[in-house]
Amino acid sequence: METSSASLEFELIPFSSGSGTESSRAECSRTESSRAENSRTKGPAAKGSGTKSSGTEGSPAKNELPTAGLTGDVGRFGSVTVERCPLYRPTEKGMDTVRLSGPGFPETTFRGKRRSGQPSLSKAELTLAGRAAELRFNARALRKEDRALRISYDGREYVYSAEGLGKAKVLTRADVRVTMEPGQYVPAGAGTKRTGTATGPVDAVDLAVAIVLEAVDTDVLTLSGTALSSPFALLHHFSDRAE
Repeated sequence: METSSASLEFELIPFSSGSGTESSRAECSRTESSRAENSRTKGPAAKGSGTKSSGTEGSPAKNELPTAGLTGDVGRFGSVTVERCPLYRPTEKGMDTVRLSGPGFPETTFRGKRRSGQPSLSKAELTLAGRAAELRFNARALRKEDRALRISYDGREYVYSAEGLGKAKVLTRADVRVTMEPGQYVPAGAGTKRTGTATGPVDAVDLAVAIVLEAVDTDVLTLSGTALSSPFALLHHFSDRAE
């Protein structure tokens, strides 16, 4: 696997609407098509000669399905995109999934309970190249270092911490450090740019973990985030269902 020992800097740009990758749009399409099929099955029989409808009229085109996420070029590792379907999907039972893809990166997915329109660390699952990582953190800890998310994957031990709400996130392992900082707000992309800095013998797996977590609600890694999440949990629930 390719590594880079020199300092690496990169920028990710937020995007929204129908500009995501084909694979993510197809996933959204399968989910929405399933919901539409269930609706037709439960609905009243159509009047007329009994000829089957093509399902084209009134159905959204695949390319028009919404996607949202981040995209950019990560130096010698090439392009990367992390995205999800922003639609609330009852069939997902309150869960949400974000996917990372790129020619030089392992296929990565993060799945967790939906909060603020994103997957969260609750009931979380992280998979890279088809192999699951182990995730653990202590939301009741008082010190920042004790609240950090710890990730075990393929013999690697990562520590992922947040400097504070709206501040930098840091992923470390051995001599590797990847820092992701929020940047300028982009109205068209409905989000903020991210500036990444990686030092040490970083490789595509390190970067994939740090980048995919930028599309995850990790507020519980900070004391202030935990304090804010409790009183607004019900509000977030209804907000997600209204999307």
